[in-house]
Amino acid sequence: MSKNKEKFTFIDLFAGLGGFHLAMEKLGGKCVFASELKPDLRELYQTNFGMECAGDINSVNIQKDIRKHTVLCAGFPCQPFSKAGKRQGFNDEKDRGNLFWKIMEILEVKKPEYVLLENVQNLETHDNGNTWAVIKENLETLYEVQCDVISPHNLGIPQHRKRIYIVGRLREKGGLKNFQFPPHEEEIECNIKDIIDEDDDDY
Repeated sequence: MSKNKEKFTFIDLFAGLGGFHLAMEKLGGKCVFASELKPDLRELYQTNFGMECAGDINSVNIQKDIRKHTVLCAGFPCQPFSKAGKRQGFNDEKDRGNLFWKIMEILEVKKPEYVLLENVQNLETHDNGNTWAVIKENLETLYEVQCDVISPHNLGIPQHRKRIYIVGRLREKGGLKNFQFPPHEEEIECNIKDIIDEDDDDY
């Protein structure tokens, strides 16, 4: 998409600070729907991007509230799958583990050409790989899917944060023909001073 510079539309679920929004906008995309549970982040999202962000995704009417779009982006809640949490997965006591099914519901109704998901590295191995197997199996009813674990430091950005990225394209559109994740090296030189202004005492 970045090569042909065609405009496309996307939605930003579990939007947080809007990382997906920034990336998609740089590629020429236009956000047509965003959702974030936390009020302070919704307020910040509107300040940064000039658009209202819906609240709880479970309260959204998929047919009426979500426009047709090209790409569904979602950094769905990671606490149920993280090593730092209880690792309750789909059985999470706060129902955060079940929000993947809301993503599937939107995909089934709206059928965007592309899906781009992000979560903790541990998602792939959670419950001896069973959680990822369920997610992959359901996505593959509509999409050809690939995943990879990448950290910003693998791309020369001084932050260690390994995340799993899941990319899919509708099978009826040809699937992920010729798709490759960007090359990323495990050991690459990074320096935090590249992004910190040491002369600024107000950081």
